[in-house]
Amino acid sequence: MVAEKLTAPDPETLVSEAKAAFRDGAMLTVQARCEVEYEGRTSGYLGPGDRILVAKPDGTFLVHQPTGHKPVNWMPGGGSVSARTSEDEAVLLARRTNPSERVEARILEAYGLTRFDATDGATYEESGTEAEMHEYIEENPDVLEEGLRIVEHERESKYGFIDFFARDESGTPVVVEVKRIQATLNHFDQLQRYVSLYEETNDTVRGMLVAPSASERVERALRDNGLEFVELAEFDTDAKGATEAKLTDF
Repeated sequence: MVAEKLTAPDPETLVSEAKAAFRDGAMLTVQARCEVEYEGRTSGYLGPGDRILVAKPDGTFLVHQPTGHKPVNWMPGGGSVSARTSEDEAVLLARRTNPSERVEARILEAYGLTRFDATDGATYEESGTEAEMHEYIEENPDVLEEGLRIVEHERESKYGFIDFFARDESGTPVVVEVKRIQATLNHFDQLQRYVSLYEETNDTVRGMLVAPSASERVERALRDNGLEFVELAEFDTDAKGATEAKLTDF
């Protein structure tokens, strides 16, 4: 493990160090005032502000604002990240071809740069969590519905990752959202957003919320909106506090 830090690098130094990090398979973190543009399935622009930019060897690129745990812009792995100067400013560009997308961060002022030559061969293992439910469903889709066929696990969308995209016996698309805890109205809203994406291009789309349990109010909300609930009681938790149910869900 080797970590190198630079304070307030000029654009030429930043680009040179970034290129070397990308070439050597190192992680790169830049603290900077920047603006960000996205082009792909949609287009977007994020005006100037202080952010942390993270580039990983697998092509993952993240733009973090000072608050919130999720990146405001990102590019998943599988593409590439490059660096160049443009009009005396450093630019980091992440892109991939399938689908065709690009995230470009123009660095207006660099506060710091860290190169991290990291090695990590450990595998994260979860138990008693949603990951076990995902694995169980992927191996046994009939527990949700006989004849259900899983097409894709964790399909990316503009609203986040859809747990399962599937098709039923008649070929109808089925959007499946899985929760390890008791289903809430927030989970219902999340499933509804995912289903709306496919209703734009399909005459019929089914939405299925899978959880160990759900209140009558949540089940009613699902029914009233043409969505479905599947109970997997075998994954219920003994720890009542882990259900995260809210008073508004009852």
